[in-house]
Amino acid sequence: MGLISLFTKSPLGMILGIISSLVVLLVLLVLVTGVLAYTGGPGACTPGGATIEISDAQAASFDQKWDQLDAALAGGTPTSTSLSESEVSSRADQYIKDHGGDISDIRVCIHDGKGEVTGKVDAFFGKIKFKASGTVDLSGDQPKAEFDKISVGNVPSAVLGLFEGIVEGAIEELLDDLNLSHTYAPVLSEGGAEIQGTP
Repeated sequence: MGLISLFTKSPLGMILGIISSLVVLLVLLVLVTGVLAYTGGPGACTPGGATIEISDAQAASFDQKWDQLDAALAGGTPTSTSLSESEVSSRADQYIKDHGGDISDIRVCIHDGKGEVTGKVDAFFGKIKFKASGTVDLSGDQPKAEFDKISVGNVPSAVLGLFEGIVEGAIEELLDDLNLSHTYAPVLSEGGAEIQGTP
């Protein structure tokens, strides 16, 4: 009884009681948020075109088109090439498998003016599903992702900050390893991207 009366009658006891309650609430919030991050998650992105096919052939098609684009730009000719969601997704998947990274099961869906990427990212105790939407800037030495929205697991947006950072960091780490030879401008439309290049 003496301990209970300490927490309810003395000012120090009341302060300790409040602090203890806040610590317990914080621990519960962290645990609930963690459970929400690893359960369920945002659905796959919705293709703007046909069903997305992940294959070596699609990745090779991407590489061939990009090499032709770079060759024309190296010769001083402004040009462009069109890439499908399957080609972009397959090349991203192959790149991650070849170079490692914290992302797996990647899919890229392309819509008018923006893209969506879904997959799983390594975080703390396992993989969590994510969906990110935005654009990519190809005008510098490395591509730069510009995110409009990120969803992770079943985490509500009010407490999403930590997990947004994990997804952004994993994507940016992959993009930082890419070097661009020329200046490119992606024009995004339903189901594909036209990459316009200038020497």
